[in-house]
Amino acid sequence: MVYQKLKFSLISLSLLGLTAFPAIAHEENDEENKETINKQEEEHHHTEDKDFTRAFKEGTLNIISPFTFKKDMMYILYSHNFFQGSFPRSSNPAFHFSYTPISHLQVDTILSLRESPLEWEIGLKYQIMDEFEGAPISLTPRISYNTRGNIFGLDISATKIFMKDILQLGLGYRLLSSDPKDFSDTAGKVPLNGIVQGIGLNTILRVYKQWHIFGDVVLPFDSNLISNKGFIWSAGIKKRLPSTPHILTLYAGNSNESTLSGRTVSTGNGKYPDMLKVGFNFSIGIGNASKFPEKLF
Repeated sequence: MVYQKLKFSLISLSLLGLTAFPAIAHEENDEENKETINKQEEEHHHTEDKDFTRAFKEGTLNIISPFTFKKDMMYILYSHNFFQGSFPRSSNPAFHFSYTPISHLQVDTILSLRESPLEWEIGLKYQIMDEFEGAPISLTPRISYNTRGNIFGLDISATKIFMKDILQLGLGYRLLSSDPKDFSDTAGKVPLNGIVQGIGLNTILRVYKQWHIFGDVVLPFDSNLISNKGFIWSAGIKKRLPSTPHILTLYAGNSNESTLSGRTVSTGNGKYPDMLKVGFNFSIGIGNASKFPEKLF
Protein backbone atom coordinates (compact mmCIF):
# COMPACT_ATOMS: atom_id res chain seq x y z
CA MET A 1 0.00 0.00 0.00
CA VAL A 2 2.76 2.36 0.94
CA TYR A 3 4.64 1.26 -2.14
CA GLN A 4 1.65 2.03 -4.40
CA LYS A 5 1.23 5.51 -2.85
CA LEU A 6 4.94 6.19 -3.30
CA LYS A 7 4.75 4.95 -6.88
CA PHE A 8 1.71 7.13 -7.56
CA SER A 9 3.47 10.16 -6.06
CA LEU A 10 6.57 9.59 -8.17
CA ILE A 11 4.49 9.23 -11.36
CA SER A 12 2.54 12.41 -10.52
CA LEU A 13 5.73 14.35 -9.92
CA SER A 14 7.20 13.05 -13.16
CA LEU A 15 4.10 14.07 -15.13
CA LEU A 16 4.10 17.46 -13.45
CA GLY A 17 7.76 17.90 -14.32
CA LEU A 18 7.17 16.90 -17.93
CA THR A 19 4.32 19.40 -18.13
CA ALA A 20 6.17 22.26 -16.46
CA PHE A 21 9.57 21.78 -18.11
CA PRO A 22 8.53 22.83 -21.64
CA ALA A 23 6.91 25.98 -20.23
CA ILE A 24 10.04 26.82 -18.24
CA ALA A 25 12.27 26.01 -21.20
CA HIS A 26 10.03 28.10 -23.45
CA GLU A 27 10.32 31.07 -21.07
CA GLU A 28 14.10 30.64 -20.95
CA ASN A 29 14.21 30.44 -24.77
CA ASP A 30 12.06 33.59 -25.00
CA GLU A 31 14.46 35.42 -22.71
CA GLU A 32 17.45 34.20 -24.71
CA ASN A 33 15.77 35.20 -27.97
CA LYS A 34 14.97 38.66 -26.59
CA GLU A 35 18.55 39.09 -25.43
CA THR A 36 19.83 37.97 -28.84
CA ILE A 37 17.47 40.33 -30.68
CA ASN A 38 18.39 43.24 -28.40
CA LYS A 39 22.08 42.49 -28.87
CA GLN A 40 21.66 42.34 -32.65
CA GLU A 41 19.73 45.64 -32.65
CA GLU A 42 22.44 47.30 -30.55
CA GLU A 43 25.14 46.00 -32.91
CA HIS A 44 23.08 47.19 -35.89
CA HIS A 45 22.62 50.68 -34.42
CA HIS A 46 26.33 50.82 -33.56
CA THR A 47 27.23 49.88 -37.13
CA GLU A 48 24.74 52.40 -38.54
CA ASP A 49 26.11 55.16 -36.30
CA LYS A 50 29.56 54.50 -37.75
CA ASP A 51 28.20 54.81 -41.30
CA PHE A 52 28.91 58.40 -42.36
CA THR A 53 27.65 58.00 -45.93
CA ARG A 54 23.88 58.45 -45.46
CA ALA A 55 24.00 62.26 -45.59
CA PHE A 56 26.18 62.11 -48.72
CA LYS A 57 23.75 59.69 -50.37
CA GLU A 58 20.77 61.90 -49.54
CA GLY A 59 22.45 64.85 -51.25
CA THR A 60 21.44 68.51 -51.24
CA LEU A 61 18.21 70.32 -52.01
CA ASN A 62 18.69 71.41 -55.61
CA ILE A 63 20.95 68.73 -57.09
CA ILE A 64 19.53 65.26 -57.65
CA SER A 65 21.59 62.73 -55.71
CA PRO A 66 23.27 60.14 -57.96
CA PHE A 67 22.89 57.51 -55.24
CA THR A 68 20.12 54.99 -54.98
CA PHE A 69 19.33 53.36 -51.66
CA LYS A 70 19.63 49.68 -50.84
CA LYS A 71 17.33 47.17 -52.50
CA ASP A 72 13.83 47.04 -50.94
CA MET A 73 14.32 50.30 -49.03
CA MET A 74 11.53 52.83 -48.66
CA TYR A 75 12.74 56.40 -48.20
CA ILE A 76 10.34 59.08 -46.95
CA LEU A 77 11.15 62.77 -46.61
CA TYR A 78 9.04 65.70 -45.44
CA SER A 79 10.23 69.14 -46.52
CA HIS A 80 8.93 72.54 -45.50
CA ASN A 81 10.28 76.01 -46.15
CA PHE A 82 9.02 79.48 -45.28
CA PHE A 83 9.41 82.89 -46.85
CA GLN A 84 11.45 84.98 -44.46
CA GLY A 85 9.28 88.06 -44.98
CA SER A 86 6.02 86.25 -44.20
CA PHE A 87 7.03 83.60 -41.65
CA PRO A 88 5.18 81.42 -40.73
CA ARG A 89 2.81 81.96 -43.69
CA SER A 90 3.50 81.42 -47.42
CA SER A 91 5.23 78.10 -46.91
CA ASN A 92 6.09 75.30 -49.33
CA PRO A 93 5.45 71.86 -47.77
CA ALA A 94 6.07 68.65 -49.70
CA PHE A 95 6.24 64.89 -49.17
CA HIS A 96 8.86 62.77 -50.92
CA PHE A 97 8.60 58.98 -51.33
CA SER A 98 11.23 56.73 -52.89
CA TYR A 99 11.48 52.98 -53.30
CA THR A 100 14.26 50.79 -54.66
CA PRO A 101 12.71 47.58 -56.07
CA ILE A 102 16.00 46.26 -57.47
CA SER A 103 19.61 47.30 -56.97
CA HIS A 104 20.42 50.76 -58.40
CA LEU A 105 16.87 51.39 -59.71
CA GLN A 106 14.83 53.92 -57.72
CA VAL A 107 11.32 55.30 -58.16
CA ASP A 108 10.82 58.81 -56.74
CA THR A 109 7.58 60.68 -56.11
CA ILE A 110 7.03 64.20 -54.77
CA LEU A 111 3.69 65.58 -53.63
CA SER A 112 3.74 69.35 -53.23
CA LEU A 113 1.07 70.98 -51.07
CA ARG A 114 1.84 74.57 -51.96
CA GLU A 115 -1.30 75.23 -53.99
CA SER A 116 -4.52 73.71 -55.31
CA PRO A 117 -4.70 71.49 -57.29
CA LEU A 118 -1.85 69.55 -55.68
CA GLU A 119 1.38 69.35 -57.63
CA TRP A 120 2.71 65.85 -58.18
CA GLU A 121 5.97 64.62 -59.65
CA ILE A 122 7.22 61.15 -60.47
CA GLY A 123 10.77 60.24 -61.42
CA LEU A 124 12.84 57.19 -62.27
CA LYS A 125 16.60 56.97 -61.89
CA TYR A 126 19.15 54.25 -62.44
CA GLN A 127 22.64 54.46 -60.97
CA ILE A 128 25.09 53.40 -63.66
CA MET A 129 28.29 54.09 -61.68
CA ASP A 130 28.85 53.65 -57.93
CA GLU A 131 32.07 54.74 -56.25
CA PHE A 132 31.30 52.48 -53.28
CA GLU A 133 31.56 49.55 -55.70
CA GLY A 134 34.91 50.63 -57.13
CA ALA A 135 33.88 53.14 -59.81
CA PRO A 136 35.84 56.44 -59.99
CA ILE A 137 32.63 58.48 -59.49
CA SER A 138 28.92 57.97 -58.88
CA LEU A 139 26.83 58.78 -61.96
CA THR A 140 23.06 58.60 -62.43
CA PRO A 141 20.48 59.87 -64.95
CA ARG A 142 16.92 60.58 -63.84
CA ILE A 143 13.83 61.17 -65.99
CA SER A 144 10.76 62.78 -64.47
CA TYR A 145 7.35 64.33 -65.09
CA ASN A 146 5.59 67.07 -63.12
CA THR A 147 1.87 67.85 -63.31
CA ARG A 148 2.37 71.60 -62.81
CA GLY A 149 2.67 72.83 -66.39
CA ASN A 150 3.13 69.23 -67.63
CA ILE A 151 6.91 69.54 -67.38
CA PHE A 152 9.23 66.72 -68.45
CA GLY A 153 12.79 66.67 -67.19
CA LEU A 154 16.13 64.94 -67.45
CA ASP A 155 18.78 65.17 -64.73
CA ILE A 156 22.29 63.77 -64.97
CA SER A 157 24.24 64.01 -61.73
CA ALA A 158 27.71 62.92 -60.66
CA THR A 159 29.54 63.09 -57.33
CA LYS A 160 32.87 62.13 -55.84
CA ILE A 161 33.66 61.64 -52.15
CA PHE A 162 37.15 62.58 -50.99
CA MET A 163 39.22 61.99 -47.85
CA LYS A 164 37.30 58.91 -46.71
CA ASP A 165 33.79 60.25 -46.15
CA ILE A 166 34.82 63.81 -45.33
CA LEU A 167 34.13 65.88 -48.47
CA GLN A 168 31.76 65.37 -51.37
CA LEU A 169 31.73 67.42 -54.58
CA GLY A 170 28.90 67.12 -57.07
CA LEU A 171 27.89 68.29 -60.52
CA GLY A 172 24.46 68.20 -62.12
CA TYR A 173 23.03 68.94 -65.56
CA ARG A 174 19.30 69.57 -66.05
CA LEU A 175 17.15 69.77 -69.17
CA LEU A 176 13.41 70.29 -68.96
CA SER A 177 10.42 71.57 -70.85
CA SER A 178 9.17 74.91 -69.55
CA ASP A 179 5.96 76.07 -67.97
CA PRO A 180 5.41 79.71 -69.11
CA LYS A 181 4.09 80.56 -65.63
CA ASP A 182 7.47 79.72 -64.07
CA PHE A 183 10.00 80.26 -66.82
CA SER A 184 8.88 83.41 -68.66
CA ASP A 185 10.66 86.73 -68.19
CA THR A 186 9.03 90.05 -67.28
CA ALA A 187 7.99 90.58 -70.89
CA GLY A 188 6.30 87.18 -71.03
CA LYS A 189 9.00 85.70 -73.25
CA VAL A 190 9.70 82.00 -72.73
CA PRO A 191 13.07 80.33 -73.36
CA LEU A 192 13.94 79.31 -76.91
CA ASN A 193 11.88 76.29 -78.05
CA GLY A 194 10.37 76.05 -74.56
CA ILE A 195 13.45 74.19 -73.28
CA VAL A 196 15.33 75.12 -70.11
CA GLN A 197 18.84 73.91 -69.37
CA GLY A 198 20.86 74.42 -66.24
CA ILE A 199 23.98 73.33 -64.48
CA GLY A 200 24.42 72.85 -60.75
CA LEU A 201 27.24 72.42 -58.26
CA ASN A 202 27.10 71.18 -54.69
CA THR A 203 29.35 70.22 -51.83
CA ILE A 204 28.89 68.42 -48.50
CA LEU A 205 31.51 68.56 -45.77
CA ARG A 206 31.41 66.30 -42.70
CA VAL A 207 32.72 68.47 -39.89
CA TYR A 208 32.21 66.15 -36.88
CA LYS A 209 30.83 62.61 -36.60
CA GLN A 210 27.34 62.81 -38.21
CA TRP A 211 27.33 66.62 -38.53
CA HIS A 212 27.58 67.92 -42.10
CA ILE A 213 27.44 71.35 -43.72
CA PHE A 214 26.42 71.76 -47.35
CA GLY A 215 25.78 74.23 -50.13
CA ASP A 216 24.55 74.12 -53.72
CA VAL A 217 23.82 76.45 -56.62
CA VAL A 218 21.95 76.01 -59.93
CA LEU A 219 22.46 78.35 -62.90
CA PRO A 220 20.09 78.30 -65.91
CA PHE A 221 21.79 78.59 -69.31
CA ASP A 222 19.30 81.30 -70.34
CA SER A 223 20.59 84.75 -69.37
CA ASN A 224 17.03 86.16 -69.31
CA LEU A 225 16.08 83.67 -66.61
CA ILE A 226 19.08 84.64 -64.52
CA SER A 227 18.39 88.37 -64.87
CA ASN A 228 14.67 88.01 -64.12
CA LYS A 229 14.52 85.07 -61.73
CA GLY A 230 18.02 84.98 -60.31
CA PHE A 231 19.77 81.70 -59.61
CA ILE A 232 18.94 78.97 -57.13
CA TRP A 233 21.06 78.34 -54.04
CA SER A 234 20.84 76.75 -50.63
CA ALA A 235 23.15 76.19 -47.65
CA GLY A 236 22.69 74.52 -44.31
CA ILE A 237 23.36 71.70 -41.88
CA LYS A 238 22.61 67.98 -42.14
CA LYS A 239 22.57 65.78 -39.03
CA ARG A 240 22.10 62.03 -38.95
CA LEU A 241 20.26 61.38 -35.67
CA PRO A 242 22.17 58.71 -33.69
CA SER A 243 20.69 55.20 -33.37
CA THR A 244 17.80 56.13 -35.69
CA PRO A 245 17.14 56.00 -39.46
CA HIS A 246 16.45 59.77 -39.53
CA ILE A 247 18.33 62.69 -41.05
CA LEU A 248 17.45 66.29 -40.14
CA THR A 249 18.36 69.13 -42.50
CA LEU A 250 18.13 72.84 -41.64
CA TYR A 251 18.78 75.30 -44.43
CA ALA A 252 18.42 78.76 -45.91
CA GLY A 253 18.19 79.70 -49.58
CA ASN A 254 15.86 80.87 -52.31
CA SER A 255 14.71 77.54 -53.71
CA ASN A 256 11.17 76.25 -53.48
CA GLU A 257 10.25 72.62 -52.86
CA SER A 258 12.31 69.98 -54.66
CA THR A 259 10.20 69.72 -57.82
CA LEU A 260 11.42 70.31 -61.37
CA SER A 261 10.59 74.01 -61.37
CA GLY A 262 11.24 74.55 -57.65
CA ARG A 263 14.88 73.48 -57.88
CA THR A 264 15.60 75.26 -61.18
CA VAL A 265 14.38 78.85 -60.73
CA SER A 266 13.20 80.78 -57.69
CA THR A 267 9.59 81.35 -58.67
CA GLY A 268 8.33 82.63 -55.35
CA ASN A 269 4.56 83.01 -55.25
CA GLY A 270 4.16 86.37 -57.00
CA LYS A 271 3.90 88.26 -53.73
CA TYR A 272 7.38 87.37 -52.46
CA PRO A 273 9.46 86.64 -55.59
CA ASP A 274 13.07 85.49 -55.25
CA MET A 275 13.21 86.06 -51.51
CA LEU A 276 15.24 84.30 -48.85
CA LYS A 277 13.57 81.25 -47.37
CA VAL A 278 14.37 79.08 -44.38
CA GLY A 279 13.27 75.49 -43.94
CA PHE A 280 13.89 71.94 -42.88
CA ASN A 281 13.86 68.39 -44.24
CA PHE A 282 13.20 65.34 -42.09
CA SER A 283 13.79 61.91 -43.62
CA ILE A 284 13.57 58.25 -42.68
CA GLY A 285 14.88 55.16 -44.43
CA ILE A 286 12.91 51.91 -43.91
CA GLY A 287 14.83 48.76 -44.83
CA ASN A 288 13.09 45.56 -45.99
CA ALA A 289 10.04 47.64 -46.84
CA SER A 290 8.20 44.74 -48.48
CA LYS A 291 8.14 42.96 -45.09
CA PHE A 292 7.02 46.04 -43.18
CA PRO A 293 3.27 45.13 -43.26
CA GLU A 294 4.11 41.76 -41.67
CA LYS A 295 5.83 43.54 -38.80
CA LEU A 296 2.80 45.78 -38.26
CA PHE A 297 0.10 43.12 -38.51
